[in-house]
Amino acid sequence: MAFLGAAWVGCKSGTDVPTCQGGPGEEYCACQAGGICNSGLTCATDLQQCVHLAGTPLPSSGGSTGSGGAASGTGGQVVISSGGGGTGGERATGGTAGSVSSTGGHAGAGGAAGGPGGGGMAAGGVSGSMGNTGIAGATACGTLMPSASGNGEFTHYNFGQGTSKGELGMYQTACGYLGSESGQTDTVTNIANMSPAKNTYFAAIPGNSSQDFNTSGNCGACVQISNAGHTIIATIIDECPENSNPVCKNNANGELDLSVDAFNQLGFGNGNPSGTSWKVVPCPVTGNVVVRIKQPNELYIENVILALKSVSGPGGSASRTFYGSWHFNANINTAGTQLTLTDAANRTIQVTLTSGSADQNQDMGVQFPKCE
Repeated sequence: MAFLGAAWVGCKSGTDVPTCQGGPGEEYCACQAGGICNSGLTCATDLQQCVHLAGTPLPSSGGSTGSGGAASGTGGQVVISSGGGGTGGERATGGTAGSVSSTGGHAGAGGAAGGPGGGGMAAGGVSGSMGNTGIAGATACGTLMPSASGNGEFTHYNFGQGTSKGELGMYQTACGYLGSESGQTDTVTNIANMSPAKNTYFAAIPGNSSQDFNTSGNCGACVQISNAGHTIIATIIDECPENSNPVCKNNANGELDLSVDAFNQLGFGNGNPSGTSWKVVPCPVTGNVVVRIKQPNELYIENVILALKSVSGPGGSASRTFYGSWHFNANINTAGTQLTLTDAANRTIQVTLTSGSADQNQDMGVQFPKCE
């Protein structure tokens, strides 16, 4: 007989046919009243016997011992269980060639191994991003110089009147700052740009060019000027040469040559207003100190709160050139080079170059404390 879906399939006769080893409801025994079989078995209604359906787990016990099979006997069914260890397979009739019969059926296949335990998120958490550099508290800056009280005087100029072009094809001032021009409005990089300052407000201070810009120590300082209800802050970025500008020569301690935009913002109708005042104040800069390498042993330092008093690094202390750069006695154009900056209030910070390339603005990631 053939029973599709039963635990054994094929034509069997005589001793090939499994026999009942228990009472009604047991495997290969008669079904109980109403076609009921013990757990895991199904009543084959045409035989009225309890059998296993193909693909269902066999009982965990070894099952009945099968008799030796004929040469054509089929091997016992392999049963796959899920979960824990597999149940033992029925000791089915195994048949091999010849008259020798095997008594052992296929052992039940082991249950599918449980998946590896999911490790708790074993990998470390996402690395936290680096925190921002802390903002230093304000410090005392003392009295800042220079200043003019009642003896101030202002002229104005624009780059197109004679400022030379230098690095990156931009206008370059005596302090080394770079700028561009649109009409008579000049814009400078890396200077104070927070109101009442603006990157179009700047000044040239009188200096004796024959003595290599003897007032270059004021480069980067900011001056506050007021007139008729208007107040601005301008950054000193240039020299007004006394040997070629009579106004600067005649009033070396009070004259400032302002950018056209700064002069106009103050509301002066004509040039050379006299009896005015101005004073050096902390620069309302935004961001950090900026360094730009000029050549292997020279660099510019810009966007500072106060003018710098000294800079030291490889080879010792640097000297200020007449064109505004800081000159070292050793090469400094290497990433990782450390410099110590001291400003006009004797406050000190350290900066580290991030690149050795020339003509590139490098954000130092730090700034001097604000002035109290």
